[in-house]
Amino acid sequence: MIRKAGLPASLLSLALLWFASCAPGRKEVSLDPAAVDPANLVRMVNERAGLVQTLEGFGTVSFESPEFGGTAAFQVSLRKPDSLLVLLEGPFGIDLGTLFLSRERFLAYNSQENLVVTGVPHGSTIRSIIPFDLSFDEVVNAFSGTFEIRFQEQEVQTYTVDDDLFLLVLSCGSYRCSYWIDNTLLQVTRYEVHDADGSLILQAFLASFVGDGDASVPKRVTLWFPEEDKQIAVLYSSLTINPEALSFAYSVPSDARVLKR
Repeated sequence: MIRKAGLPASLLSLALLWFASCAPGRKEVSLDPAAVDPANLVRMVNERAGLVQTLEGFGTVSFESPEFGGTAAFQVSLRKPDSLLVLLEGPFGIDLGTLFLSRERFLAYNSQENLVVTGVPHGSTIRSIIPFDLSFDEVVNAFSGTFEIRFQEQEVQTYTVDDDLFLLVLSCGSYRCSYWIDNTLLQVTRYEVHDADGSLILQAFLASFVGDGDASVPKRVTLWFPEEDKQIAVLYSSLTINPEALSFAYSVPSDARVLKR
């Protein structure tokens, strides 16, 4: 036990946090739940995630389901927590569509049908361009790869170490949310949601992190919905964290059909 050094656990935790914040460069947090309590770990994870305010990148997004499968190139502009623009492109530079999301407004353009769908973002409207029932936050998380944890002390179910990662399991409404956290990156690298019966609803994997100072994001994000056997995978070929100039400009043909939802 770390207590053998003679320091009370509370003082040892403060000392570790002070060392991590004052020493130069990114420092590893002790992989010991007795040394770093859940509240402090969540605070550090959320602070690290908060360093990523905007993101610009290029890559490919893949969809897999029993009914549909395909891959498209994309260009993304993202401003947390409420603005996302994704331009989708098929083989040979063929324009596939445009997706713009904010908390209040939604626009999706499907070039194959020359159809614009607008309205308030929710699963069915997002599905008009992405063949999955995803929430606003799930789409943003898929492209930003950052998970901020909503935390209340009474919601902690377990707090352990699993496969050299912190494993924090919380009650999240009627569900159980599990977060695997890297103690060097202070990033969520795996995320799961189980229902009240213990069935896995969502599993997310985040890998190949790249950074700018202490801010970092994964170049690979995979979301899997096992009950529906559906998966979406985002792979960045290039990205810029917190770019100075970020454009949300897009256009749709003037003769496109418009559907409001």
